[in-house]
Amino acid sequence: MKLYFIPFACSLATRIAVIEAGLDAQFIQVAPDAMLADGRPFRAISPMGYVPALEVGTGLALTEGPAVLSYIADLAAEGVLAPSLVSDERYRMAMWLNFIATELHKAVFTPLMSKSAGEAERTAARARAPRSLGVLDTHLAEGRPFLIKTFSVADAYLFAVLNWCEHAGVPIRDWPNVAAWRASMRERPSVARAMAEEMPLLKAA
Repeated sequence: MKLYFIPFACSLATRIAVIEAGLDAQFIQVAPDAMLADGRPFRAISPMGYVPALEVGTGLALTEGPAVLSYIADLAAEGVLAPSLVSDERYRMAMWLNFIATELHKAVFTPLMSKSAGEAERTAARARAPRSLGVLDTHLAEGRPFLIKTFSVADAYLFAVLNWCEHAGVPIRDWPNVAAWRASMRERPSVARAMAEEMPLLKAA
């Protein structure tokens, strides 16, 4: 499978997931308006120009982080990246994937990091942050190691998003359980390896 990424974008979660599961994938670095090696524009795969995007040999092309992560989770051995299908924990994972996508990624971080966002949008995003991060902080109280009972692609996605706090001016230390969870996750081998692989690419971009 081909996974299209931008260093330290939300697509970092897909690299973490692939490493965690020991899967084979070809990672292709892109820019939203770039041409691919085969002559296609990246937007032919991802019309919005967003990463991650995934192509597999069957002709399937997927965009949207939760969908791509769910696909990778289903390729992994059972229990490695997601709970069993049709289980309470599987639906909790889906709930957190959607929470991260809507309440954190799009509602808070995208306006704060977008060059095209106006000050009113940024102000609104900063006002939304305490509620969403407060919910997360409460959930991670008492040293909960993962969003659900075991590590899942939801944790990979949340980590990728929380990595943006300093760049976006979100004071993560105001939510100590969230800050502690992120620090712990940085020590996970798959996370440390994914960051090490993308850091030189980020610096060179």
